[in-house]
Amino acid sequence: MGRVTIQDVAREVGVSAMTVSRVLNGQPGVSERRRSQVRAAIDELGYRRNGLARSLKASRSHTLGLVVPDITNPYFPEIVRGAEDVALEAGYGVFLSNAVEDQQREATSLRLMEERRVDGVIVVSPRLPERQLHALLRGHRAAVVVNRSAPPEVAGAVRLDHVSGVMQAIDHLVALGRRRFGLLAGPDSSFAARERLEGIRAGLAARGMPLAPDRLVKTAPYIDDGADAAARLFEMAGRLDALLCYNDLVAAGALQACASAGLRVPQDVAVVGFDDIAFARMFTPPLTTLHVPKYDLGVNAMRILLDRIAGRNVHAEVVLRPTLVVRGSTVAAAAPVTIRTAS
Repeated sequence: MGRVTIQDVAREVGVSAMTVSRVLNGQPGVSERRRSQVRAAIDELGYRRNGLARSLKASRSHTLGLVVPDITNPYFPEIVRGAEDVALEAGYGVFLSNAVEDQQREATSLRLMEERRVDGVIVVSPRLPERQLHALLRGHRAAVVVNRSAPPEVAGAVRLDHVSGVMQAIDHLVALGRRRFGLLAGPDSSFAARERLEGIRAGLAARGMPLAPDRLVKTAPYIDDGADAAARLFEMAGRLDALLCYNDLVAAGALQACASAGLRVPQDVAVVGFDDIAFARMFTPPLTTLHVPKYDLGVNAMRILLDRIAGRNVHAEVVLRPTLVVRGSTVAAAAPVTIRTAS
């Protein structure tokens, strides 16, 4: 297929080329509904302004773009730090964009970074639908996605083996004699949430404990949402003895809901999170969770991006594995252990 033109976009929407031009240049005279339709067609078709691709190939800005869903979520700063450490060592500056869990802001960030001609972009845990995301990434000289897969001609990838992680958690809980599992799943826009949900369903089914619909509640990835979701789950499902949570913030909310319901953790309900954020060990009780090598995610993503900018290793994909960290939310604190040293 040849280069997409303004006329192609106009035909897709059913408007004139002049209308498309007005939208591109931010001019008045176009309704908001029509502007949204034109922007959607631009993203879908992968239209780029004439001359932009040539200028990207011919010049270097020595800047890179990094988009994260929510910088206030303590999971993401370690990824940012890992990526930035590698970039600075290589002589690049990094523009950070916070999408605040909003798909439109994520798309806008990618378009702005392209217009500002960054040399490459990393998108962490992108929330955009696959087709729209890939169309936007194709406009960049080089791109990498974190916590998502992508065709190698579109972007490199660094992702987690979510299934192996949730299997570790399930095996741990089953070994403790837990049988009545509930799940606080993440939002549908999260690729990781979908993978974890599929892994948990398969893992429980394989052990003869299929996940019933009334034992599943989806929630946004924050503490208050986790507390509300856990309270709803307790009302729907009745007695549960194990609770798997989308991330550690949701698990923190679940611990609050357990306390409000008079449930002891871990005696009545064992709670497991995901991510092992810095605060997880400070919860009451300390949270059993799946440790994610967050700094390494950022380091690997930036190394792949720099390789792609240089035309190397364009098929690279790195898969990292979470590891279970057992703390007091699943196993009651044992007696202190004294470490004896040789005299």
